[in-house]
Amino acid sequence: MKPADPNEYDIHRETAASRDMLEKRIPAELNKIKLALVDIDKRKAYEPWRLALTFDLVDAVERNCSQLLETFDKDRLPAAAWLARNLLELLVWVKYCGVSRENAWRFHEDALRDAKGLMDAHAKSCAAMGIAHETAAIAAERLQQVASEKLGLEEIDSGFLAVSQAAKAPGVDLGEKFGPLHRSLSKFAHPTAGLVHGITHQPEACRQLQAVFTTQGVYYAAQSTLALDAQLGIPQPE
Repeated sequence: MKPADPNEYDIHRETAASRDMLEKRIPAELNKIKLALVDIDKRKAYEPWRLALTFDLVDAVERNCSQLLETFDKDRLPAAAWLARNLLELLVWVKYCGVSRENAWRFHEDALRDAKGLMDAHAKSCAAMGIAHETAAIAAERLQQVASEKLGLEEIDSGFLAVSQAAKAPGVDLGEKFGPLHRSLSKFAHPTAGLVHGITHQPEACRQLQAVFTTQGVYYAAQSTLALDAQLGIPQPE
């Protein structure tokens, strides 16, 4: 038998390692983080909004990891790229929100800015299709009421913080790496000409790329758990 080339990409070993991480190691880490958050809640060590935000970030990492696991043994290259990109963005937000209360509050506020953006986009879609959007004024009024009562905002602007900007923030320090990584994943997450007219028709290339993107997603998820461990003071095994 010909000996394996040490420089050759071993897709089977890579896939097995990713599966182990997604099935066992990352869920175990996330459960440990959730238990730490429950203890923080008991001690009232976090403000309620920040505790809820941290739980939501953990849930988002968990959900995307679960969906990434579902792509195994299937032809799901765009889905793997999309989920890896999601996990890259979540790593940015986990680190950004962990730097300071002010950062976490900014991301907390941006949930309403995103909601306003969705409402505006929906209204434009309705207008483009000639559909009456009769609830627009009511929805806008309710959104502003929440902004005033919960966040103390007199007006909701549309200036949410872009993830590419958050990646450059002090303490996140992913600025130089984020752009190229995000762009490369986006090329395969969307139906670009290269994907539709080229890569899609090369089964072996698709299989290897999907394994690579899965590994990237696993790495970003693992880095998120490490960042959360550090933020919450969870000791690491020696």
